Amino acid sequence: GTFALYSLICRYAKVSRLPNRQPADERISSYKLKVPTPEMERALNIKESLEKTSSLKTALLLLVLMGTSMIIGDGILTPAMS
Repeated sequence: GTFALYSLICRYAKVSRLPNRQPADERISSYKLKVPTPEMERALNIKESLEKTSSLKTALLLLVLMGTSMIIGDGILTPAMS
């Protein structure tokens, strides 16, 4: 689930550290609404800041890796303790 969410973020924003974009992703990523709602405006601001700052991209990747490793660790340790 964590990697699936990360891959969706990478698909809809230019956040990925590896060049894995397709032409269809470019059309999705550059889509803009004429009159955005406040929620969409906040999401666009977050997307733009993630696309501009390389340290946020790295932090996001590290957060995803840490979350995934915690889930895997929980799945291994919990049955062993029982």
